[in-house]
Formats: sequence, C-alpha cells, structure tokens
Amino acid sequence: MSTVQASGVRWDLSPLFASPEAAEAAIEPSLERARAFEAAWRGRMAELTPAQLADALHELGEIDNELSRIASYTMLRKAVDVTSEQNRDLGAAVDAAIVQARNALRFFELEWLALDDERASQLIAAPEVAADRHYLTAQRRYRDHVLSEPEERALGERDPAAVSAWQTLYAQTTSTIEVPFDSGDGPQPHTIDRLLAYVHDSRRDVRLAALDTLYAALEAPAPVLAHCYDSLVADRLVSDRLRSYGDDPMLPTHLDNELDAPVVQAMLEQVEARYPLAQRWFRAKASMMGLDVLELADQYAPLGEARPVDYDEGRSLVDAAFAGFSPEVASIAEAFFTEQRVDAEPRAGKRGGAFCSPVAQDASPYVMLNYTDTMNDVLTIAHELGHGMHFQLAHAAQTPHSAHTGLALAEVPSTFAEFVAYDHLLANEEDRSTRQALTSERVEGAFATIFRQTVLARYEQGAYGLRAGSQALSVDRLSDIWIEQNLRYYGDSIHLSDGYRLGWSYIPHFISTRFYTYAYVFAKLVALALYARWRAQGEEFVAPYLKFMAAGGSGAPANLLAVLGIDLSGREIWDTAFDELERMIAAAESEA
Repeated sequence: MSTVQASGVRWDLSPLFASPEAAEAAIEPSLERARAFEAAWRGRMAELTPAQLADALHELGEIDNELSRIASYTMLRKAVDVTSEQNRDLGAAVDAAIVQARNALRFFELEWLALDDERASQLIAAPEVAADRHYLTAQRRYRDHVLSEPEERALGERDPAAVSAWQTLYAQTTSTIEVPFDSGDGPQPHTIDRLLAYVHDSRRDVRLAALDTLYAALEAPAPVLAHCYDSLVADRLVSDRLRSYGDDPMLPTHLDNELDAPVVQAMLEQVEARYPLAQRWFRAKASMMGLDVLELADQYAPLGEARPVDYDEGRSLVDAAFAGFSPEVASIAEAFFTEQRVDAEPRAGKRGGAFCSPVAQDASPYVMLNYTDTMNDVLTIAHELGHGMHFQLAHAAQTPHSAHTGLALAEVPSTFAEFVAYDHLLANEEDRSTRQALTSERVEGAFATIFRQTVLARYEQGAYGLRAGSQALSVDRLSDIWIEQNLRYYGDSIHLSDGYRLGWSYIPHFISTRFYTYAYVFAKLVALALYARWRAQGEEFVAPYLKFMAAGGSGAPANLLAVLGIDLSGREIWDTAFDELERMIAAAESEA
C-alpha cells in the first residue's frame, strides 16, 4: 500500500492547453469570433429562416466550446492550487474575457426570447433545428425574467467582483485550513477533507477528536465564511427582484433543473416524513455499538471494520464494477485513468471534495478527487466517473447546446454508478467485517444524500428568508438555522455538539450554486427507483439506460425519465425509492 495516499496521481491538462500562456493566448481569438458573430447576426432573428437559425446555432456552439475549454482549463488549475498567483491572474483574465464574450453574444438569446410565441413555434418545429429543439424551447422559460440588453450587460460586467471574488475568497480560506492532528502516528498537517475522512474511522476516540479539531479550526475563519455567504445571498436576492422571480429564492434553480416547484416541494415533504426512518436506524446503531446515544462523530462509524483500499485497488474495483454493467461505460471510465484525466492526491492548496468537469462538448471531461484510502473513496470514484460517462455519451450524441442537463438530472447517472459499484463490492468482498461495514455504509450514504441534503436545502431556505427580511447572515444566525434544521432530522437519536454549530461553514455548494443540494435528493431517489428496475430487469435495462445518458439535455427530465418508466407527477416514484431504501436497511441489519 502507498505510504502517501494516491501519491503522484495528478491530471495532465496539456490536451486542453500546453501551458497557461497558451490558454491566455486563446482568449483574444475567441473574443474576436464572438464579436464577429455579433456583427453577422445581430438584429436578424425576426427574419431568420430555419436554415439560417441552424447555421447560427452551429457557430454559437463552436464559440461556446472554445470559451468553455479556456474557462475549464483555468478552473481545473485553480482547483488543485488556489494559492498560485499565476492561476489567480489567469482566472482574472478569463473572468474578464467571459464577461466580454457574454456581452457580445447576449443579444442572440434576448432576440430569441423577444420573438412572439407563434413565430418561435414555427422555427422550433423546423427539421433544420431538430437537434436543438428542446434547447430552443427550454430557453423560453426564462422569457419573463430577462432584462434589457444594457441591463444584462451591466449585471454581467459586475459578476467577477460581486460573485467570483466572494467565491474565490471562500475557496482560498477553506482550502488553506491545515491543522495538526494525531490519528495515531504522530501529529501531521490535516486539511478539512482529511479530518472529515475520519468520520468513517473505526476508532471512536479518533472520530471524536477529528471533529473537535475541525470545529476548533473553523472558529477563526467562520466570520469571513459567513460574510462571503451573506454577500452572495444578498446579491442573489437583489438579482431575483430585478428579474421578477418573486418571493421564492428556489425558483431560478427550479428553472435551471426544469423541475416544477410542486414536484420539488412534494419530494422534500416526503423525505421529511421519513426522518423517523433514519432516527430508528441511529437508535438501533447506538445499541449495536453499546452506546446510549450516538454522537455526531458516530453517525458514519463502520459497523465492522472496512479494510483500507489504496488508490490502485480502488481504481481496479471500479473498473471491474463498470465492466460488469456495460463494456461501453467501462471503456469510457478506463480512459480517465489512461489519459491522466484524474487528480486524486490530497495536498495543501487543493480544493476539497470531488467533482467531474465536462470541460466542453468537443473535449474530454476531467475528475478531481481527494483520495484517502477508504472504501468510501472507491464509491466517490464511481460517482464522479458516473458523471464522466454521462458527459462523454451526451457529448458524442448531442450538440453543445443540448449535451448538458440541469443539476438534478445530472446527478442521476453519478448516483446510479455508485449503486453499480456497491453491488460489485458486496458481491466480491470476502472479509466479513468489511461486508458489514459496506452494508451500513450503503444505508448511511443514502441517508447522507436523501435526508442530510434535504436538511441543507431547508437551511438555505431559512438563510434566504432571514436575509430577505434584512437581517445579515452572521455566524450566530447561520448557526441557529443550521442547528434547528439538523434537530428536525436527528431528533434525540444523535447528540449534536456545540462545535457542530459551524457545520454549515465548509459546505461549498452554498457558495457556488444556490439550492444545489436538493438535486442530490432528487437524484438519489430517482436512482433508487432505477436501481430497483435494474435488479428486476437485468440486461434489458442497460441499453435504454445508456440511451438515456446519451440523450443529455435534449429533453425535459420528466420526458427523459419517462422512457425508463419513471413518472414524476405523483407519489409512486418516491414510495418506490423508499421501499428500496427499506430493503437496503434490512440487508444491513442482517449483516450486523
């Protein structure tokens, strides 16, 4: 086993650009192309033929690919070294260029939205634009929320200072938190992610101490982190008022996800109604562990002790799991490793967590991990590669406009990929203690996604409601909302320490994308329902599922999922998902 976790596993960004200088040099040609597009097409929308609209969309897609490649390269460099001055300078240059490009191209969307419905419908129905039909239709859902072009330009110009600057400050603050912690081998510097990894450790004293160390480390930067969030929320609420979104701060996210508010609300209410299911498990787990009540650090404690899994073995396990599902997706996943499109080594200055970046429709996606040699890290590999296979299949089949989905649907393939990996791990793991740990991990991972992400969404609602009432989001106020929502979930089944009041402070989704978290809830429940179908149908499920992934964002989620037998209009999907979760709980109890 490696003495340094995922030592040397760093991505190679040279297929995107040979150097930061090459990326910077590509900015001006892309801007020139955007300006040329504006000169060629401005003011013509009302008179365009379907063939001309198709030509314009093709050109716009190529420009989007160029800009996305530059922006993604810059983001990927910053993600693994947020302290680099060169990376920050490149990021500033790219941010400014993206604003200029958006300003040059914004007219096209605004002119499209300004068309009357009859004329727009005629163009949408034309066979020449069939590949982008849903894209054109879906764009018009924003018709009531766009401003005049000068106003849109002004808002676009201020984004780097009003939005990106706060997000960068937050990322720099959290990524550079590094404190000494002794897990048994002497004090070593630990990042947030390394400390959080200990919640899966079999040693209770280490788990408790790791969280105590984390919360102590968060006390000093908490006011800065709160101020970042307060500034972003205030800015978003102003934007909502200008765009006539009304009083629901979730509406922009619903529109992005192409999900109706009643569907999301019904889902969250169904989850909250099942909070007692999790509380029952936590009480049973306390009994299994010989405790009166669990501490928060015990929530993900293994029942049994999972063996460590170094990076090479983790990669092999995921490769084999995907091969058992589909040789096609296994080949896509393997290319991430052979083409060095994975960065897995934890290190100071690197952003926490994990993600998969689609980069551009005409480029290959990249995955970032912070691999710490746990079984949970194996599932994280599967999750991010699930995104990767979705991006790759959709990129191959769709246009730049129709390849990508909203957040909620985007999380379905990644979550389903986790289930595929779980099945393989359980089917091939011979160690009894590891199997016990895996089955409980499966249940508690579902809890973390379904129940905890609902808590996070409700926390955000509380924060936005407070800020809308002209109350600044201070550390204490955010902590009060955080604890209130967590108590609704945990009840008296888990004891929450005073330090956990700062549990909101290191969650990047609040900063990057509002109400991102309910997408995980949606995806997990939908994936559970799909998982039940896969278990029932076997091989016949695979081809339609690959077709679903290749469809990308070429349809609304309700329509794309309907092909797989999923109906979002009623309760049945949520009931089916929770039935599957109950089955998993029963399996975990049988292993305990």
